[in-house]
Parts: sequence; structure tokens; C-alpha cells
Amino acid sequence: MQTEIPVLSFISAVLVLFPLPWYCRAGNIAAMSIGMWLFVVNMINAVDALHWTGAYQIPFVFWCDITSALITAVNVAIPAACLCICIHLERMASFCQTSTSITKRRRILFECLMCFGVPLVYAALHLIVQPRRFDVYENFGCRPATYPTTVALLVVWIPPLALSFLTIIFCGITWRHFLLHGVQFSRTRSSSSHTSGAYIRLVSMAVSEVICTIAATIVAMIFNLSSGLAPWADFTRDLTEVLSFSSAATPKSITAMLITEWAIMVTQSFFFVGLFLLGGEGRSRLREALQVMRRALSFFETQSVCIAKLKGTSITEWYVH
Repeated sequence: MQTEIPVLSFISAVLVLFPLPWYCRAGNIAAMSIGMWLFVVNMINAVDALHWTGAYQIPFVFWCDITSALITAVNVAIPAACLCICIHLERMASFCQTSTSITKRRRILFECLMCFGVPLVYAALHLIVQPRRFDVYENFGCRPATYPTTVALLVVWIPPLALSFLTIIFCGITWRHFLLHGVQFSRTRSSSSHTSGAYIRLVSMAVSEVICTIAATIVAMIFNLSSGLAPWADFTRDLTEVLSFSSAATPKSITAMLITEWAIMVTQSFFFVGLFLLGGEGRSRLREALQVMRRALSFFETQSVCIAKLKGTSITEWYVH
């Protein structure tokens, strides 16, 4: 896995940036935030896997502080963003949302708070059950440490599950409204960015993302609570302590959990990009991107040929020409 983790993480990080311009033009803050969070965590996974390949020392303490907090925050960032998407789509499909400047500003504010404010608060609350600064695993890098107690259930693992199940409930309500008002929706939204096809793809993306979040949360709970809940009275905190684990010292269960969490993040990235490319807008943007890549490659090829010719020409001949 030493090669697969950085390569697939880098590819995922690049791919999730592809739909962001379209979501930006559509004013979809929640979908944009999903792409941004996926990009950040995939880049962290890639950099950590490259830097800690065959090593488990801690040369960059502040890097680990930041990345551990971001890895924690993404647990609720993605389901919170998916919930925002489903709430907005439900209001659209039920025709109870009026398109005014005030409602748009309120929606933008609400989505910004849910997609960025709530994850930051969640990461801060994680300090309640954080027994040490962070853990470092060979070939994986820095990860947040969590004390397995009842408080951790309430603070760390219940919030992403609650947001995910709320998203699924709203998706069901949204889909019901769409089935009841599908024809009217198609007529009224045919000229906007939320056509029937885009509507279905957004609902599908929200469902697939939260299913991955539920899976990742359950996996983390199973591995962290495999030895049972620890008594809160035994909890001690030392934020100067850092534990480092070599591959040989890392339990197989922890390695399996780290690989599973990484694989789920890559899967979420491919769902995010793949469902966007199913639409006509996504395919047209893909063709444009491929054309730009062809032009760039032809430009660099031309430049390399020119440089090769200049290397075979003396300075005097170059000036004469």
C-alpha cells in the first residue's frame, strides 16, 4: 500500500477540483465545500503517506496538529454539507422556497455555518476526549487520538451518524416531492442550473457520500471500542505526549482501520466526481479540460523541439539568425 495510497490520494485530490467551478457558478456552497474538504483530506493522506514511508518520527509537530484537526473536522463536514444539499432540494421540489435576494443570503449564511463553522466546533470539542496530542503511524502519518469512553460516543461518533441519518431522511422527503411534482419541476427549472438530471445527481451524491460516512464512522467505532468502553474516571490528558508506531508495532486492527478510512475517502471522491460527469455539463467540461490538456502538451512539445534545436546551434549562429 506504500505506492497506492499517495498515488490514488493525489489523483482523487486533483479530480475533486474539477466540478468546483460549475458548482461555484451555480451558487451551490454545500457541494463546493464537499469538494474542498475532500481535496484537503486527500492531500493530507498523500503527503503523509509520502513523508512517513518507512518512518514514524515527528519532524513537523505543527503540521500534525493542523492535519489531525482537519481529519477530525471532515467527519461532520461532509454529512453537514449533504444535509444542506437535501434541505435546499426539498424546498425546491416542494415549491415552498421563494427566490429572493434575502432567501439566497440566508441560504448562503446557513450553508457556510453548517459546512465550515460546525466542523470547526466539532474539531474543538474533540479536545474533550483527546488524551494526547496525536498519534503517528508509519506509512500513514498523523492521526487524532480519541479516548474510548461514553463521552467520546456522544462527542465524536454520534454527531456524524446523526447528520448522516438526517440527510437520508431529507433525501427520502426530497425524492417524494420530486415524484409528486416531477413534471411541474421540469417545466419551471428547465432554464436553471437545477434541472431534473442535476437534481437527481445531487440527491444521489448526497446519499452516496453519507453512506460512506456512516461506514467510516462505524468502522472507527468498532476498532476503537473493540476493548470496550473505558471508564471516564481513568481519563488523563497530556497534550505534550505523542505516540509513534512503527509498522511492526502497529496492531493489525489499527492498520486495517487506517486503510479502510483511506479507501472510503477515495471512494467518496470518485462518487463526487463520477456523478458530476454523468451530466451533460460535466461531460462538456471534461471535453474542454481534455482540449486544454492537448493544447498544453502540444505547446510543451513544440517548446522542447525548439530548445533541442537551439542546443544544437552555436551562440553566434543564433544571433545571426
